[in-house]
Amino acid sequence: MKRKKQDPKHDLLSIPWTPFVQCEKDPRDPESEIYRNSRYQVHRRRFKAHDSGPDLIHLSFRRLDRGTFLPYRDKMCIKDELVGPECEGIELFPARSREVDTANHYHLWIIDDPTFRFPFGFTRRLVTEATIGDARQEP
Repeated sequence: MKRKKQDPKHDLLSIPWTPFVQCEKDPRDPESEIYRNSRYQVHRRRFKAHDSGPDLIHLSFRRLDRGTFLPYRDKMCIKDELVGPECEGIELFPARSREVDTANHYHLWIIDDPTFRFPFGFTRRLVTEATIGDARQEP
């Protein structure tokens, strides 16, 4: 089956980003808050800590057009707007025995504590829009 080439004028990622607004609850997912903006729908669910640690927030999100490509910077904006810019999270690539892949949904697991840092990752910020050598960066 030949796929239709998408008209660039109708590319979801070319639509300007709008702030998320909260939607009505879904009776099939009563534990989640649902948000939408011009590009994405996000389900936000809080898992209370069982010890004295911080809560965990799970964000499950998809493009409104059901496309599969999600830019890194869009994922960061989703996290920043719905949890906070200083909270850290991970996109987990689980063992195959725990894999869930059913509807082009993506998942972030975020520690709800802006002072928490994972014991791995980069230690300082380095963000650019400049072209360095032959490496091209998105604006």
